[in-house]
Amino acid sequence: MRLINLLSRPEDLRYALAKGLGPLLRGFLWQLMHLRKPILFFLGGNTKFVAAHNLRLEGRVSIGARSYIETSAVEPVVFSDGVTIRENAWVQCRSGLNERGVGLELGRGVYIGPNAVIGVGGKITIGAGTQIGAGVSLTAEGHEQHEGSYVSGLVVRKGIAIGENCWFGNNVAVLDGVEIGENSVVGAGSIVTRSLPPNCIAVGAPARVLRTYSAENSPTEESSTS
Repeated sequence: MRLINLLSRPEDLRYALAKGLGPLLRGFLWQLMHLRKPILFFLGGNTKFVAAHNLRLEGRVSIGARSYIETSAVEPVVFSDGVTIRENAWVQCRSGLNERGVGLELGRGVYIGPNAVIGVGGKITIGAGTQIGAGVSLTAEGHEQHEGSYVSGLVVRKGIAIGENCWFGNNVAVLDGVEIGENSVVGAGSIVTRSLPPNCIAVGAPARVLRTYSAENSPTEESSTS
């Protein structure tokens, strides 16, 4: 039915062809160049890959134009079936010849909006079905002070774990060591500095829990946490 409706509206058909045909052909050629068995891979133009041998595409994947995907992690970087990363993404698992990050795993159906910044030090995992708005920043690395300076201090890598079916508004920042439980909502512009429980709504800088949900999915007020 969707295909019939699409064919009946020329403006929608033109949009679909402009949006998908070029990236589909580009993704196919990229896979041939890297001697991979072709899958449904949509690849935007002017996207750069570094250490592409360590990137596993497990089904239909879409990566937007002008992205930088550097995947030289210790573990394979996994984009599961249905993953979408929109335009201008910046994924980095290593800075120069510094120590490699641990790894990155994006679960089935994960959506990440435009202008994402994902810095892999410790391992980053995002559970299936999670939807993330534009401008997200995930930083799985921190610095401790040493002799009065954070520049020369010890680098700490704890990692970030985001559960399944979470929803992030635009411009959310998540710092190292944070775990976010499944089905949680993080409001636009929030800075998540500590872990959040499952089934919660959190907002602010730093993010505070406003509500949690019972097993019956009815919202329950909860006092704010610092």
